[in-house]
Amino acid sequence: MFCAKCGKELPAGAIVCPYCATPVPGASPNPPPSAPSTPVSGFDTLTKDSKAQSYWLERVIAFVVDAVIIYVPLAILTAIVAIFYFTLGLFAPFALFVGGWVTFLWAILFILYNATMESSSGASIGKGMFHLKVVSKSGTNPTFGDAFLRNLSKVYWLLLILDVIVGLAVSKEYNQKYSDHFLGTSVVHT
Repeated sequence: MFCAKCGKELPAGAIVCPYCATPVPGASPNPPPSAPSTPVSGFDTLTKDSKAQSYWLERVIAFVVDAVIIYVPLAILTAIVAIFYFTLGLFAPFALFVGGWVTFLWAILFILYNATMESSSGASIGKGMFHLKVVSKSGTNPTFGDAFLRNLSKVYWLLLILDVIVGLAVSKEYNQKYSDHFLGTSVVHT
């Protein structure tokens, strides 16, 4: 393009002629607004949206609160039983027999706690502290079966992390683990 007044060549994107300050017809000082980009995955939203980051921080803290509610009493009870067996001189057989089973039992009780609370009131105590609620597609509390299945990954920490990672990878939403995505449940603010 060339300036209409002085005839000199204009640099690309010029708004005014750099030689005579004549406005360039059709040039705009601001580029046209671009359409907001739609998220590709939950990870995309999580990296760019502070609301999504705050949401997951609340969910992690709610999980820790629920874990403390269940695991601390279980640890105390297990310690009492272990002390009883230790005083009888049967601690070694007790530890060998019960060691792995106690951990599995604790995880099952944690899953049952979450499933019962979510199916009856929509939220565990931890989620309730942050006004988070588990809802089904219809907006109601999930059934006990759905709540049990969505919490099944909590049986082992690595499964839970994978559940969250896969859920964020396969969905554009940031509020669903894979089990939520599969079951049609979501954790929402109330």
